Amino acid sequence: MIFRWLRARRRRSILERPFPAAWTTILRRLVKHVEWLSEEELARLRDWITIFVAEKRFEGCRGQEITDEVKVGIAGQAGLVALGFAGEFFAPLQSVLVYPGDYVVPRSTPLAGGGELEWQETRLGETWNGGSMVLAWPRVVDGGRLRDGPRNVVIHECAHLFDLQDGEIDGIPPLPPGVDRRSWVVTFATCQERFEQALDEGRTTAFDEYAAESDGEFFAVASECFFQDPHRLVRHDRELYELLMTAWRQDPRLRVSARAGR
Repeated sequence: MIFRWLRARRRRSILERPFPAAWTTILRRLVKHVEWLSEEELARLRDWITIFVAEKRFEGCRGQEITDEVKVGIAGQAGLVALGFAGEFFAPLQSVLVYPGDYVVPRSTPLAGGGELEWQETRLGETWNGGSMVLAWPRVVDGGRLRDGPRNVVIHECAHLFDLQDGEIDGIPPLPPGVDRRSWVVTFATCQERFEQALDEGRTTAFDEYAAESDGEFFAVASECFFQDPHRLVRHDRELYELLMTAWRQDPRLRVSARAGR
C-alpha cells in the first residue's frame, strides 16, 4: 500500500513538469499516429511518455547513442498500446536496450546423433523475462513513420510484455473483467487456424507469415496490424479485430486514417 502511494506521489511530481516543446517536435516526426489523436488522447499520451521515460532505463548498444529522440520515439509508440488502460506502464519492464541496426544472436539446437547445430540469427527486437526489451533503432523509426505497412517492432514487443503479464508468452493476454476467457481463447484459436490455412493456400493475409511461428507471435504480429492498419485487419478478419479490441480496450479504427498502411 505504501509503495503504491509513494509511486503515485512520485508520478504526480513528474507530471508537474511541462512537456518539452522539443519532445512534441520529436513525437510528431517519429510517431505518425499523433496526427490522428484527439486532444484528450494526445494529452494522455504525453503524460504516459513523461512517466515512461522517467521510470525506464535506456541503454545504447554497439555505439547507439541514447538521446531524447530515441527515448521519445520509443515511448511514443509504446504509449499508443496503453491508451486503453489507466496506469499501465509495463511494470516488469526495467530497461530498453537499443541497437543502431538489426543485430545477431547465437542460436543452437541439439542434433539427434549428438552434438549441436549452431548458427547466428538476425533480430529486430525481443523481450526478455528478466525485464528488458531490445530494439533495433532503424526499425523503430520505420514503424513509427508507417514506412513498413502493418509492421511495428515497438508494438510487437509491447504485445509480448502485455501477454507476459500472466506469466508466459502464450498468445493469451490479460482480459477485462466479465469477458469469457474460454470463449475468447477458442475464437482466437479459430482465427489463428484461418490465418494458417490462408498461408497454406497462398492467399493474401493481413500481416506477416512470422505470425505462424507460435501462439505468442500470432498475438504480437496481429496486434501490430491492429494498431498500424486497423482497416486492413478488419477487411481480412473482422472477428480477430474484435478480439483484439477487447484485449487492448480500444478501437484504433476511430482515429487511424484508412490509408495509414498504404
